[in-house]
This record gives sequence, structure tokens and C-alpha cells, in this order.
Amino acid sequence: MVRIGDLLQEKGLVRASDLAAALDEQAREGRRLCSLLITRGVLDFDAGARALGDQLGVPCALSKHLANRDTSLAALIPSDFGRASNALPIGRTSGGALIVAARDPAPALRTALERLVGAITLVVAPATQLEHLIAVSYGRAATEEFDIDVDSQVDLPPLVPPPPPDVDMLDPDSMRLALSPLDDERVAKDPTQSGLLQIGGMSRMLPPAAPTIAATQLALEHAATRDAASDLAMRYVAGRWLSGAIVAIREDTAIGHRGHGIIDLAELHLPLRLGSTIQRAIQSKRVATTSPPSPAQDQLVRLLRTNAVVAAPIVVGDDAVAAIAVGDSIHGAADSNAATELGQLAQALGNAYARIQRA
Repeated sequence: MVRIGDLLQEKGLVRASDLAAALDEQAREGRRLCSLLITRGVLDFDAGARALGDQLGVPCALSKHLANRDTSLAALIPSDFGRASNALPIGRTSGGALIVAARDPAPALRTALERLVGAITLVVAPATQLEHLIAVSYGRAATEEFDIDVDSQVDLPPLVPPPPPDVDMLDPDSMRLALSPLDDERVAKDPTQSGLLQIGGMSRMLPPAAPTIAATQLALEHAATRDAASDLAMRYVAGRWLSGAIVAIREDTAIGHRGHGIIDLAELHLPLRLGSTIQRAIQSKRVATTSPPSPAQDQLVRLLRTNAVVAAPIVVGDDAVAAIAVGDSIHGAADSNAATELGQLAQALGNAYARIQRA
């Protein structure tokens, strides 16, 4: 079986330098490679899911499928089994089979699930989001890096009402789940799921479309968890700026939480007593585009690999609990809308955090 890192590079989904850094961290911490790359902000969650599906020869669950899962189905398997096997029921097929998302969709797991619940459709999902949802569903305390005043275990009802029983959950046009059908011997993938476009009998990779600010704002209104909201925001950042980061504010320090195109997110640890663009954004609760020279600003500029940093505060209630800092726009210095859109993104993310906190 091809290694997932090799597959991601072959598909052009990650840079060699980002993959090497993630492999080094994996050797130290033992975390899964796709999850590390997604957490670092250098791999889109859905792209990682599709790559895992291609590697393992099974359908994949995208972020929208996990967000729109039927939460009542979790009770169909024992909680200790779900936790131990990293498996979570998320929907049903039109034929009534239970759709189960798993970190490791191995044949042994399929057999065990079929003994428990009967017919199933087993799909793969990256651990970074799935493990959190399993913890929420089955009561395990989740450990999260982003420690702000938002509940760490938040579960929302499905974003849309569960479809009637005759809705085909495997229909690619379904709002709830767009997985490809299975037969006894192989997986027949829909081109929209695999990321392949059939042209004259040949398959070509479709580049991921950069999300718009309007689409991202709408998606943030329905994000089910804080991590999902952060990932949506970073997806927009990755399509809009050459580098960027979300930082969490803990007491008087800004600490890296999500990153894109950044040298080393772990190094992003800025004391707010020192001047920086992030400090100005936090103190003013407005978008900041300038800062006087300081060691903190020098570090921020170096990590983002840019000459100019723009930062916007993420406000929950009356408190700036986090910030987004970005480097150069992908459209160049003439991009006059970059600061405005960063402010809109930060406001939408703050609104999402506040909504999740209230839930």
C-alpha cells in the first residue's frame, strides 16, 4: 500500500518541506500524519479525507458529512466500542445500512460492526476531527490546545433536519452525505468525491477551489464545533494569503493555534507586553496593519515570512480571545480588499465561537 505522505505529494496536496516537518513531529509525538498536516493548516481536511479514501480503497466522509451527521445514531454502538475502535455512526443509506465513519476502516472492524448492528457502510475520516466528535458523543474528556472561554465539548444538532427514510444518503446531491455506493468487491467512486474529472476517458486532478469570504461566512454560521470553525477560517486564509495563523490569547501571551505557510507554528508564542501587530489588534479590537519594531514583531514577521503583517481580533462578548494574523496577499501589494476581508473573517469566526459557547 502506498504511504499517505507519498500519495499527498503525488497529488500535489502538500509541499515537500511541510511534509518533512510533519514527519519530524510525527516521529516525536506519534500523531497521524494527515491530522498533523491538517492541524498545521497546510492540508485541507476534505483533501486529506479524499487521499485517505484513495489510499485505503474506501469512501471518505468530508467535513460537511461529519457536521451534518445524525447524532442520534451514536447510541447504536456501545460507547466503549466506539471509543476503542475510533468509529462513529453518522447516517444511513437508502437501504437502511448504517454509515460508520472510522479512523481505521479495517476488515476486522467491519466484521465487528456487522455483528453489532447488521449491514453497514464503512467510510474513512481523518482523526483530527473524528476523534473529537467521538469524545463528544461517547463522553470522553477531549483535550484541546485552544484554551479560551468556550466549552471544549460542544455538540450541536444536525445543521439540517434528518432526511426522510426514502432519501438516498449516498446520492452525491444529498445535503447530508455524498458518499459513493459500495458493492461486494470494490468501491465505485463518484468523480466529485475522488477529486478526479473524467475527460476523454482520462482522469485529471481538479485543483481545490478557493472559498469566497461570503461562502466562508455562511459556513461559519453553521460550524458545529470550535475546531471546525477554526478549520473553515484557515481554509479561507490559505486561499487568500501566502501565510497566516490563528493565535489564542492566554493571559498575556498570543500562542499559535492554526497555521498556513508559517515556518513553525510552535514558535509562535508572543508576549503581549511587547508591541506587535497582534498586540495592536487585541488592544484596539480592530484590524491592525502596522506596528513599531520590537522583538515580538520581528518574530511574527519571520514566522510568517513576510514584510508586512495584518492582524484582526477575534472577539467573543467583550473580550478579544484570539486573533488572525496574515502575511502577503496572494494577489500582491495592490490588493486593497485584504484587510477588509480579514476583518470580516475574524468577526464571523468570533460570532461562531460565541454561538458555540452559548449552545
